[in-house]
Amino acid sequence: MGILEDLKKEADNSRLEREQAELRQQDLERIYREGICPSMMRIHNYLFELVEQLGLVNWPVEVSFDFPGIGRIDNLAQTNYRLRIDSHKEPKLINLSFECAAPEEKSYSVMPKSVGDDACQFLSTQKVMFSDWAIKDANQEIIGIVIKCKLRVWVGLAFQADIANEGIRVVSYNFEGRGESSFLASHQSIDEQWLDRLGQYVLRKNDSFARLDISDDQLNKLRSMLEREKQRMEHLSIENRHGSNTRDGLLLRLGKLFKRE
Repeated sequence: MGILEDLKKEADNSRLEREQAELRQQDLERIYREGICPSMMRIHNYLFELVEQLGLVNWPVEVSFDFPGIGRIDNLAQTNYRLRIDSHKEPKLINLSFECAAPEEKSYSVMPKSVGDDACQFLSTQKVMFSDWAIKDANQEIIGIVIKCKLRVWVGLAFQADIANEGIRVVSYNFEGRGESSFLASHQSIDEQWLDRLGQYVLRKNDSFARLDISDDQLNKLRSMLEREKQRMEHLSIENRHGSNTRDGLLLRLGKLFKRE
């Protein structure tokens, strides 16, 4: 095979890779337009009605939360629901947030001081107004902190269009404990039952929303999707290796062509 043939083959490989990337992008755009986008709107519309109804009725929701340094606090009232969406035409992000607040102000003794500092830092991230003073031992060494405040933590759920993975990523923060967790939901799974479980989860009637069972049909679809992606990546890997070998051979021929005797 001559150098011209090498150049032609590498050009063909590059064109094939570009065409595959363009086809994949078009496929993802179609999946978003026909599947993910409508499912995102269904989630938003359901949550909009849920928040609206919660604003009309007094539906008490009490939760517990483990505050750093302070410990587990029960009887926090879940209120002040807020719903945001980035676009009503092409939504990529939906965010439901609310606060869980203690009924009254109290004082909490936290030791040692390093743990008290962590507690104060977390309260600051939650925009909690508090006052604090040192706890000292007989030698006037600071051994802890007294924190006085009305405890509150902001909690929420975010729904992100994960187009590359053909689904919707559900992210919870401070919901089942401090921190963030997430899982990927298939856009085909967003039906009435899924939305009802979401509502129960928000109102603390169901703690298994993030671990929903996947139907056999959905599981097979996910497996097929993963298998297609695996084959595509293997194909690209082979093409890249072949292209690398071709380039090495091309450089060798070019070196020989311009080598001085």
